[in-house]
Amino acid sequence: MLRRDMQTQKRDLAIHAIAGLLLFCLCFVSGGATCAKRRPPTEFLPPVVFRETPTLQQLIDHTNRSLAIQRIESNNLTISSPGITGQLSGNLQWERPHNFSLQAYMGSRVLGTVLAAGSNRDMFWLQSQMPPPPTLYYARHDDFESQLGPRHILPVSPLWLREALGIVEFDPSFEHEGPIVRSDNKLEVRSLIPSPRGPYHRVVVFSPTTLVVEETRLYDQSKKLVASAQQSDHEYFSAIQSSLPHKVIVELIPDDGNTLSFTIDVGFYLLNQPANAQTTAFTMPDATGLSTVDLVQANSQIGQPAVTVPPVYRSSNAVPYPASLDGYRR
Repeated sequence: MLRRDMQTQKRDLAIHAIAGLLLFCLCFVSGGATCAKRRPPTEFLPPVVFRETPTLQQLIDHTNRSLAIQRIESNNLTISSPGITGQLSGNLQWERPHNFSLQAYMGSRVLGTVLAAGSNRDMFWLQSQMPPPPTLYYARHDDFESQLGPRHILPVSPLWLREALGIVEFDPSFEHEGPIVRSDNKLEVRSLIPSPRGPYHRVVVFSPTTLVVEETRLYDQSKKLVASAQQSDHEYFSAIQSSLPHKVIVELIPDDGNTLSFTIDVGFYLLNQPANAQTTAFTMPDATGLSTVDLVQANSQIGQPAVTVPPVYRSSNAVPYPASLDGYRR
């Protein structure tokens, strides 16, 4: 077992929280069987969908086309943040609902991998080489989503970050209000999202004609803003009849600590390609020789020394969360 004092723990977690959140937001981009180039020519720009304000049902039906998105690969990612010196490049694999693998490096693979992250139906994790010692951060999805009390490190589950990338869905069993026409003519839909912690309030802002997602905001049970994202440089994919952003600016506001801000640029999307049946990318790495931190325990132990024990991954027989609920779990 490894003991750290409170200040060391908070310093290290703050450093890795920024990097980890950058990586996890990438795991919930989605896309159809084609490649896309950033800043597309006019013929690939999002088409006009409505010239008059749509009804709530029309907007929901259009937005929920994202459920056709099953898998994505990209080897052309750039991540920048005030918390990171320079830029990170990377590649990823993601498939619905929770399978994810990503490697990030500084400038070139030749310089070595700086961060490796992943997720499966049970857990998510981040392995980082910086700063020493090499550390594995992890949590079970259900434990993180049901944890009560303040969140000092991650203000929301990493599953929310797919919404930050414009992959938004509306569960018909939830309460939705709108569309509200704002003073800038953009459309706003407000939703009440249930969770074990109590209901969250979500606001999604759409272009009034193309209905692309341009902004997402999430408020906690006290109506405090905990996460926001702005999306731009959208491209239309006819295979999925949806548009994806190539640039996303994200802010995450934990209950204690500084706001985490970062920008993601996706150069290319490869969408809904067949998965490699032999891949082991979605298995948590061996923790031997690594310092390990359970993020759920770390959240509850701020203010006292943390004790970490290397996790043992066991595949769950539980039924995975329905794909239609991916974006709502906290």
